[in-house]
Amino acid sequence: MTRASFITLIVLSLLLLPAVAQAQVQPVSGSDTVFFTTNHKSVKIPFKFVHNLIILPVRINSSQPLNFILDSGVKNILITHLFFSDSLDLNDVNKISVRGLGEGHSIEAYQSKGNNLHMPGIRGTNNLVYVLMEDVFNLSTRMGMPVHGIIGFDIFKNFIVKINYSSKVITLYRPDEEVKKKRRAEEYPLYIEGTKPYVYGEVRQHNGDTVKVKLVVDTGASNSISLYLPSDERLMLPPKVMKAYLGTGLSGDINGQIGRLDAFSLGKYELEDLTAAYPDEESIKLALNIANRNGNLGSDILSRFTVIFDYPHNRLIMLPNRRFREPFHYNMAGFEVTTPLPGTNLYIVSNVVEDSPAKLGGLEPGDQLLHVNGRNCTEIKLSELLQLLESKPGRKLRLRLRREAEILDVDLVLESRI
Repeated sequence: MTRASFITLIVLSLLLLPAVAQAQVQPVSGSDTVFFTTNHKSVKIPFKFVHNLIILPVRINSSQPLNFILDSGVKNILITHLFFSDSLDLNDVNKISVRGLGEGHSIEAYQSKGNNLHMPGIRGTNNLVYVLMEDVFNLSTRMGMPVHGIIGFDIFKNFIVKINYSSKVITLYRPDEEVKKKRRAEEYPLYIEGTKPYVYGEVRQHNGDTVKVKLVVDTGASNSISLYLPSDERLMLPPKVMKAYLGTGLSGDINGQIGRLDAFSLGKYELEDLTAAYPDEESIKLALNIANRNGNLGSDILSRFTVIFDYPHNRLIMLPNRRFREPFHYNMAGFEVTTPLPGTNLYIVSNVVEDSPAKLGGLEPGDQLLHVNGRNCTEIKLSELLQLLESKPGRKLRLRLRREAEILDVDLVLESRI
């Protein structure tokens, strides 16, 4: 099981500029529609779950199946990277600039209108697609597999979407179906503003204060919860925090700090001693002006439930699964790994955090991991490696590295600093 790692957090909430016409929340029959290709009442689609993110097969026009992250926080279909073997025919293409979260600047992209999308059992017509000219997310190297893009609102607006994280299956229901909640499930109002879903919850901080927060329900964020300190003067950093690279947005890196909350409550369900991310104000300055939100509710919380997104009826239904009581972990080694050849077990050190065990041990970005605790990295899956980095304080890691022509042996001790 892959747990969320704040050092490898991928933040995918997007704001595209220039603004495009927002689709309606209810099912549409006009300009951009996604619909069943059969008369069935529902369609089941298996998914891969990597880095706490949902990967679905999607075809655009006549393309081969491409791997897309399902992100409830994203407005438009986004192609982030195509490989040499991929072919993609797009219609009515214009060059534009796009911008999103992060500390950098806008980047160039192609905007394409009038496209068709295909997924198992469903089809979309006249869909708007953006293709980034620069792979700013580097999703494939971070996920350890080819990832081509991100999809979100086009799916959620047209169906009732049930995500079973335990069985790794998404069930899409027709929007007029009556999907009943199970006895132990809790139902919450879901507020659709623009194209994003919001829910209200409460955070209990280290001083005992409880603060009501408005959060984007974001399947495209691998962390548990992200809180924007400037959005409410009552929100405060925990007494123990560490600086961290939190991920990448369209406009560059997202940096900040991580700590622990005493608890987060959503209705009758409460999660205790959970990790929380606090992005720097510069990284989120665009998001602060959107819908008066206080942050994001990410997949390390969502994946502890079976979740039903019911946009047509403005409700969110959540039923705890067997992961509900699992502790919240994070990367205690202080470095991220990427896979420059997605699909292989070639691991490169990146984003070494200041004052971390990795930094103190002399690790540098670009170092290649050769062995971990005596095991050749060619025998270690990415999920296993991440579990080692997130396991428990005091655990020793013996690393063998290659730095250019030099072979280095480094011993690390995992340290909890929050």
